[in-house]
Amino acid sequence: MIEMKKAIAILMLLFVAATGSAQNELYDEPVVIYSNQHYGGLQLNTNGYGAYFNYGINKGAYKVRLFTFDLSFVKHEKEARSYSSDPNARAYFYGKQNNLYVLRTGIGDKKIIAEKLRKNGVQISRCWSAGPLLGFTKPVYLEIVKVDEQLTATYYLETERFDPDKHYPENIYGRASGLRGLGEMKVHPGVFFRYGYNFEYSNYKDGLKGLEVGAALDVYPKKIEIMSEKILETYNKGATNHQFFLSLYVNLFFGRKYNKD
Repeated sequence: MIEMKKAIAILMLLFVAATGSAQNELYDEPVVIYSNQHYGGLQLNTNGYGAYFNYGINKGAYKVRLFTFDLSFVKHEKEARSYSSDPNARAYFYGKQNNLYVLRTGIGDKKIIAEKLRKNGVQISRCWSAGPLLGFTKPVYLEIVKVDEQLTATYYLETERFDPDKHYPENIYGRASGLRGLGEMKVHPGVFFRYGYNFEYSNYKDGLKGLEVGAALDVYPKKIEIMSEKILETYNKGATNHQFFLSLYVNLFFGRKYNKD
């Protein structure tokens, strides 16, 4: 999580540097209000990452109705990358029971609070969205070192679903193929809410380019088991799985504005 917060801070500094120059050229043409817009890109969260797409319909000079779609991978704050002694083995996260993928679809608004009056200026908008989500948990499979009882000192690998009662760093070789467990995925419905500020700085009137920063909350009816509860009990600070996922985010986006024929 600390690394992700650092990445978000670096992106904000790059944004300031990119938009801090060439602020003096005013538009020399009338401002055009477009009826529609769409944009999307990369989503970075303090608890994961993903991609998103927004479709907007203008509801006036300063307001856009948004329809939002995004897919993200969500991590637990206690995940720690582990390695076996063999450099050819895949890294794994000891104690991780399931991978969590989240699909969100929502509706919201984007309201302009500072217009872009200069060609190389920045338009600032306040935005929010909310709606249903589907969380998908996929079991974690690992490659486990086994001893051949018939042949002394002979070892082989077997792919097994992580079991905290059977698997330890001493007998885990590495992570299995990401395709294992797809047929065992479980669906967890929930809801989300997102609130942030959108900074758009495209040089083209019909272009959209910039970033959005804010906070997001995912809510489920019950806790989602990403880490094994048995492993989390070994932590001294009351570590647990979550029902509520609160995160900070940065969205990098590009797109366009247009009028429908």
